[in-house]
Amino acid sequence: MFLRSLMMCCYLMVAYWASYHFPSMKMVFYPTLGAFCFLFMHRVDQIKDIGRITMGAIIAVTLGSTMYAISHGAISFFITAILTISLIQWFKWNAAPILSVSFIPYFAHSVSFWALPAAVFVSLLGLVGSVWLIGKVEQLNWFSRMSVALTPLRTKLEPLKKEM
Repeated sequence: MFLRSLMMCCYLMVAYWASYHFPSMKMVFYPTLGAFCFLFMHRVDQIKDIGRITMGAIIAVTLGSTMYAISHGAISFFITAILTISLIQWFKWNAAPILSVSFIPYFAHSVSFWALPAAVFVSLLGLVGSVWLIGKVEQLNWFSRMSVALTPLRTKLEPLKKEM
């Protein structure tokens, strides 16, 4: 799990750095990306499920962008919320960050209709790539042996963790 956490934090750092230093990549980083990282980190071996959630997020942000382009008001926000929740339940995406990502257009105020869906697509595609890479590294023989070798150390540290 340490490797997964380290990889996800590195990915978030790179996404934040890119969005901070390159104006054209400003919307590649958004706080909900952290929630997707945490969610995907626990589903490394379920790449098909991760793909479904990614598609759900892209659909949700596109829906949010469409509704925001039609109207900037509270009714549009409500319709975005109810439609996104309905889609999450209908397709059984089981990922709360999908709802959050549908609201980004209401706070980011994108200049272009496709800017946010494209940014979410790029950032989640990079995240899926990172998750895939983690899965491949965890399957390597040397990593498996190292993990097994560290098991006794982890069991010795468990009592210390419980005391804290």
